[in-house]
Amino acid sequence: MRKSQRIDRIDLKILTALQGAGRISNLDLAAKAGLSASPCHTRHRQMEKQKIIRGYRADIDLAKVAEHVEILSFVTLHKHGRAQQGAFEQLIEDTPQAIACYQISGNFDYIVHFVCRSVGDYVELHHQLIEQDPNIASVTTNVIMSETKKFTGYPLKELIEPAEPRGE
Repeated sequence: MRKSQRIDRIDLKILTALQGAGRISNLDLAAKAGLSASPCHTRHRQMEKQKIIRGYRADIDLAKVAEHVEILSFVTLHKHGRAQQGAFEQLIEDTPQAIACYQISGNFDYIVHFVCRSVGDYVELHHQLIEQDPNIASVTTNVIMSETKKFTGYPLKELIEPAEPRGE
């Protein structure tokens, strides 16, 4: 479990609003948080300073701008020392087509989410990565057929507020 910073209900309202609309005006954000503009701005900037808010990005509909394929690759390494894991993680960090990577427990060491122009482009990239890191023992590749639930933000309320007691 990751260590978290304590936030109050007002910060929760600010974060929830920003997840839904990162370009919201400070005036509208303040209204959603139940604050006046100046204290809202101060809280917002403080959460940026504390790196609770890491950045703002456009939600791009990639299908409208480029033909592409998305792939999940389950990667196993031969050796699991810090140097070997660090080398693999740096290789993935330096690969623009790798849009997310997770070190996991279980049968595999990592899951890497790739976006490529085609399956053929992914195959070429796959060969390049294996050649660049001989510590890659195996890669199990799965093509994403369709996205059935889009990431729209973290369930902040459910993660932060205490659970309501269930009726019996």
